[in-house]
Amino acid sequence: MSFVIGAFEFEGPYTDSNEILPIPGIFGLVCERNNEFELLHLDQTYCLRNCLDTEEHTSNLLFYSETCRGKLSAIVHYAPELSKSERSALKHQLCVELEDDLPAENNLSSID
Repeated sequence: MSFVIGAFEFEGPYTDSNEILPIPGIFGLVCERNNEFELLHLDQTYCLRNCLDTEEHTSNLLFYSETCRGKLSAIVHYAPELSKSERSALKHQLCVELEDDLPAENNLSSID
C-alpha cells in the first residue's frame, strides 16, 4: 500500500522492522483504526529499518503506542541519495505542508 504526503509517496504500513530496507529516508508513525490512518510523527533517519526498534526512536514509540487506539505502524519514503541535511529539510518541508493542508485530524489517504 502507498501513502502520499505532499509530493512524496510512502510505502507501508509496516509493523515489523525486518520488512523495511536499512537505507536512509523519511518515516512516519501512523495509527490505523477502522481502516483509516492518522499520521502521528514524521522524522528522518540514516537507517529506516531502525525506525521501529532502536533506542533513538523508542521514546516516540512508547509515547505513541499509549495514545494510539489502534495499530501503530510505520510508513517509509526511501531516499538513499539524500544527505542528512537534505532529509531534514525534506522532513521540515513535509511538516509545513501538513500544517497548511490538513484539518485538525491528520488522516491519510492510502493508494493501492
